Amino acid sequence: MLWKPTEDDELRLEWKWLQSVAIFMVISNVFMPVFTIFLALFVLFKHGWKVIATPVNRAYFWLSIWMIFTTRIAFNPALASGGLANFLPYFLLAAITSYIIRTRAQFIHFLWLLVFSSIFVSGFGILQAIINRPDWIFPKVIFDSYPIPMGFSPDRRIQSFFGHFNETAIYLLMLLPIAFHFAIGKVKSISKSQRWIAIVALALGICVLILTGSRNAWGLAILGFGLLALYYRQWKLLAGLGFVLLILAWAVFGQEFGLGGEALRSLLPEGFVNRLASTIDPKLGDYASTADRLNAWQLALSLISQHPIQGWGLRNFPLIAKSMGYDLHGLPHEHNLFLAIAVGSGIPALIGFVSIIGWTIWISIKSTIAKETEGTIFVAAIGVVLCLLSGWLDLVFYEPRISMLLWGVLGGMYGLAKVTNTEKQTFLGLTQK
Repeated sequence: MLWKPTEDDELRLEWKWLQSVAIFMVISNVFMPVFTIFLALFVLFKHGWKVIATPVNRAYFWLSIWMIFTTRIAFNPALASGGLANFLPYFLLAAITSYIIRTRAQFIHFLWLLVFSSIFVSGFGILQAIINRPDWIFPKVIFDSYPIPMGFSPDRRIQSFFGHFNETAIYLLMLLPIAFHFAIGKVKSISKSQRWIAIVALALGICVLILTGSRNAWGLAILGFGLLALYYRQWKLLAGLGFVLLILAWAVFGQEFGLGGEALRSLLPEGFVNRLASTIDPKLGDYASTADRLNAWQLALSLISQHPIQGWGLRNFPLIAKSMGYDLHGLPHEHNLFLAIAVGSGIPALIGFVSIIGWTIWISIKSTIAKETEGTIFVAAIGVVLCLLSGWLDLVFYEPRISMLLWGVLGGMYGLAKVTNTEKQTFLGLTQK
């Protein structure tokens, strides 16, 4: 069933609205965030702000206040004000989602809808690869902000609906563990057709993840499947995954360290090998992306040491670099989520950001209701962690759809965790029908 009703008449409309957000989220990075903001405003005006005044949501509120304060004293307040849009609306989305999602049936269905909608992204990416006419420009998606070439980039990468290959990769990366969990039949409460849709989403998602050429996402995908193997207690699968990784590392990097592996290297796709090897080999063209990141991180750390408390203002990093005569080699940001927050709003904001998300994950997987979600809370937590870990090497949270995905899932997890025992007995009765 694509649309799942709820017997809670008070939130029937809000739940349908949230389901439509999950399905059509990927269509536009302008229209869908606005559509979601209207949902948040509707909930606040209809039910009042007290319905979301829970401990985690209060923490989001105080973090928002701190970010607003640092914006007022930023290097360039106007630019920093735009940076608030990358965080504050999504904190509210997490709060609203945690109010709407109250049952395990809702949470599981919400995650399944997100997996279903990923087929739009991966399917379009496969279509780009098949057509491979980059000179053909797909008409801008509804209210979208950039053209979409119908083929590979000059360095043989696919971007699908997103503005950059890495954005596509991280979006799919977060959903692959969830799709895998549905696809292998771990969730008994979904239908056979829903399971087959998850299988299709998983297969297409893996293909397009490879085609994005994102080394960051490739490595994290392997880590994600390793965590899943640990969770499922599949020790042979974990050992096999480790063995394959060692073989690949020997083939790709063995020659660099005088350990051989040339014969095996010749059996792997040249583009795949060069993409990985260029991470540490200055003689290869793609090494520039590694060097540029290191260069940006050096400046970021210097700026943090100068203003560790209040920061310099969100999204002010390239402007500050320009004013100092520091060459970022074309990078538009810090290429690291955690450094970006610390540079923008200071170390207190970074501590608050990490603490809130860590707190949400911890109380969610430790909650009594987590055992009744057929593992979906833990697998969703893996997706969230992978998305956050991608922030060590990149900064894709300027893409609204990735932020909507992340905070929507976090909100759903917290929505279950905060249900009291009385509420739990009331709402869990719905899931037995």
